[in-house]
Amino acid sequence: MSFYKIILRYKGTQYQGWQKQPHTSQTIQGQLEKALKKISKSDEIHTIGSGRTDSGVHALGQVVRVQIPLELEPLSLLKALNSHLPNDIECIHSENSSELFNPVFDAKDKTYKYLFSLNGRRNALVDDSMTCLDRPMDIEKMREACELFIGEHDFADFYTVGTDISSTVRVIYDCKLHLEKQQGFLGEVYPEHYIFEVKGSGFLKQMVRLMVGTLWNIGLGKVELADLKMALNSPSGAKLAAVAPSNGLYLCEVNY
Repeated sequence: MSFYKIILRYKGTQYQGWQKQPHTSQTIQGQLEKALKKISKSDEIHTIGSGRTDSGVHALGQVVRVQIPLELEPLSLLKALNSHLPNDIECIHSENSSELFNPVFDAKDKTYKYLFSLNGRRNALVDDSMTCLDRPMDIEKMREACELFIGEHDFADFYTVGTDISSTVRVIYDCKLHLEKQQGFLGEVYPEHYIFEVKGSGFLKQMVRLMVGTLWNIGLGKVELADLKMALNSPSGAKLAAVAPSNGLYLCEVNY
């Protein structure tokens, strides 16, 4: 068996998340393994992804350990994958790895970004790539909220059940919100939008999207900063907001 570490970039709009499912191949992992079976001419393949992105979530840096019964140069594997993968899934890096490498447990930190606009206009070109909202928000108060997320906290109020976990405590190393403006032609394609960026030791199921939803409610005046402090210091099990839509979320980087 040969082992490789690859990095995938994909648009998750048409897929039911990362994890393969028994009754559909319309998942990122399902499409990757389908391509690997064609390349290796074998069913004896195995993949482990660094994160289980949900349905509709995108990635710029999904790290995957690939195990196949075929020895290839990493560049050859990259080219072979890109000739077999759908157009909305791309392998952007490949290197030799080992059986000991685990993309989940060996990760030191992960970075996610969430894109949203406040101009209230539908944009057919980017509707599946960012969330468009139509209400003014207090951006400065939302930035104060970002600061509160930084540090070690119990995020029991910021996840949905569905995966086995031993602890809801996570460390957030950086969290910020900034405005992105494009000029000229790109400005016509991409409206003025905000990017919520968070880097942490790891993330619970739908944790980032619940953080984003909470920021929106703070920006709208529905939730106070004191409520967020309470949720982080003494979780009650009650959510401060609904889960933000999946279309604005990106898994950007995983460091080892």
